[in-house]
Amino acid sequence: MKEFLKQSPERTTLIMIGLLMLWSFIIAGKVNLSVDEAHYALYGAKLDWSYFDHPPMVGWLNSIPIIFSTSDFALRVLPIIFFAISNILLYKIAARLYPEFKWVGFWSVALVNASIMFQLLSLSMLPDTPIMIAALMVFWHMLNLRETNNPSLKDWLWLGFWLGISALSKYTAITLVFSLMLILLFEKRFIWLKAKGLWLAMLLTLVMITPIIYWNYQHDWISFVYQMNHGTYHDEWSLLRFSQSQLAQFGVYSPLLYLVGIILAFSAIFKNSPTRLLALFSLPVIILFAMGSGYKMSLPHWTQLAWLFIAPAVVFWVWQNWQKKWLRISTYINGALMLGLTFVLNSQIVTPWLPFAEKQNFIQELTGWQQAIKKAKLYQKKHSNAPLFAANWTQASRIAWYAYPQPVYVTDNRFDQFDLWFGNPPKNSSGILILPSYGADQPRTGGAGHFQSCKALDDLVIKNNEIIIVRYRFFYCQNFQPVNYGGWAAKLPIVQEIENRQ
Repeated sequence: MKEFLKQSPERTTLIMIGLLMLWSFIIAGKVNLSVDEAHYALYGAKLDWSYFDHPPMVGWLNSIPIIFSTSDFALRVLPIIFFAISNILLYKIAARLYPEFKWVGFWSVALVNASIMFQLLSLSMLPDTPIMIAALMVFWHMLNLRETNNPSLKDWLWLGFWLGISALSKYTAITLVFSLMLILLFEKRFIWLKAKGLWLAMLLTLVMITPIIYWNYQHDWISFVYQMNHGTYHDEWSLLRFSQSQLAQFGVYSPLLYLVGIILAFSAIFKNSPTRLLALFSLPVIILFAMGSGYKMSLPHWTQLAWLFIAPAVVFWVWQNWQKKWLRISTYINGALMLGLTFVLNSQIVTPWLPFAEKQNFIQELTGWQQAIKKAKLYQKKHSNAPLFAANWTQASRIAWYAYPQPVYVTDNRFDQFDLWFGNPPKNSSGILILPSYGADQPRTGGAGHFQSCKALDDLVIKNNEIIIVRYRFFYCQNFQPVNYGGWAAKLPIVQEIENRQ
């Protein structure tokens, strides 16, 4: 241990990041794209100014590897590189904020990479991928602005630029604006409001997000309407949904990062310390999704910026209190738990070996899609080139990606990006429906947005090490009935126009 502590923290951290990158490249092609990866890969294949549920950056980035290859490996190269850059930035920020503990950056990177959620994010091109870099750069230039009473125009413009990149990446970039406003209020930096650089930075950000504004202007502001309704899925706020969301974060980000992080985020805001700066960037994210999760359970990766920002504060607090026996024991237990989960996750990706019961294997959604599409195409030929159908948008993402450029239609009444891309099939049309075993066992028939009848064709069983990973079922379905969109989308002119094309 003494020999380890004599090493350069920066060099040791770079070695760790390099080894993590190497491992990510090794496993990058072992499984198919996840639902979100496939969805955003389609963004890259169908370039646009923006998209239904997210800004355009993730699509623009995905369009780069698609020029050279559409393999699962190729689409994971950029996210692996981007995550490594995020790790380097996190190290730099931690070392800058807490210089009294020279290993704070190393352990901050280690803590983040120990969490299951960040391991998954490190492989996936999601909107979260570019916003991690952009948000950390916003924080970095905020630190530069605080160091002088007369900030340079360059720092203001860099701040505006990275805010623009954040906004082009994910709509939750709005939390960064709130964080900067909180910094201004808590530190009474009202002189910033008189700085020309601030207003030029705001102008730069606005210019950068014009693709989002332009696309939404053309599409009845559908992204903004969707996002506002997306967070209030149910009419009543539920403690159960809130608790489930928090429990999920507790598990995938690690108990140490979640529990200590949330305590520090709330307790440090009235203390003039580096931890307060991190807390003010973490809290808006925590609060936003805590409030929304009562109406609709938040997915764990939605809050990743909060835990990314607070990680250095957690590490520094643990270092300050390391003399407490209970904390050392808790930290060791947390480390052992996360190492165990990391081994299970990574080994299962490399070669499935755990004897999960069918429908319970956590890599089932990442397996067998190419084989399923190959078989579906054979049935298409036997049925007059009938189009492909999916039960919902999550399954449609994989089907549409691996069957690209074929259109794929969704048999439900939910309006989404697939309606904008492909519209709706004609009334009474027929098609090949693919159902994976983790979905419904039988197609839903009858009523708007569904077929009147479906006939089972065949099953495709995907095995590895004699373990059934997933089963795909194929159906020939007839007499599709027109979609009847409801809820928030029903009154939008563009939705009515698509509905009327049937």
